[in-house]
Amino acid sequence: MPWLILVFLMAAGGGYAYHVATVSSLESTVVQLESNNRTLKENQVQMELAVKTAQDSLKAAEENAKKSEAAMSKLTLANNELNKEKQNYLKVFKDHNLTRLARAKPGLIEKRINGGTAKVFRALENDTKELMDADDGEPTTPGLPVDSKVAEQAGSSNTGATYNNSNGESSSSDLPATAATGD
Repeated sequence: MPWLILVFLMAAGGGYAYHVATVSSLESTVVQLESNNRTLKENQVQMELAVKTAQDSLKAAEENAKKSEAAMSKLTLANNELNKEKQNYLKVFKDHNLTRLARAKPGLIEKRINGGTAKVFRALENDTKELMDADDGEPTTPGLPVDSKVAEQAGSSNTGATYNNSNGESSSSDLPATAATGD
């Protein structure tokens, strides 16, 4: 009988050891599965965020495409109108022989041409005035002094025919006298 108790105790001890090993293994598996579950949930959240960001980007791109299409349509209409206007102006020149008219009535044509030229020059001056005002009195290269002759010319209201050439000498305009006077 003592050996029966010993066998029973050994069987109970083996069963307990098996139980502890199995439970430990199962607990380790449960911990690993819980860790995998957390990782998968985090990945799912990141994927949902990425999908939402992609959808937002797609919506923004679609809106930009619609805006670009509308702007392009508007520009195309404006371009078509300008082309029609250009064709009308070209038709005027085709329909009228300006050379013959200038020879027949030089005073009439001269006034209109000079007036149009003056109008274009005024518009050009107005468009470039801000740029020229920004350049007056400022060195062209930082740290270099302003050339006093250039500053004097820029500050004067005289638009005469005297300019500084590249040698710094004062000379008359390079234009011939007939071109300068309009003869």
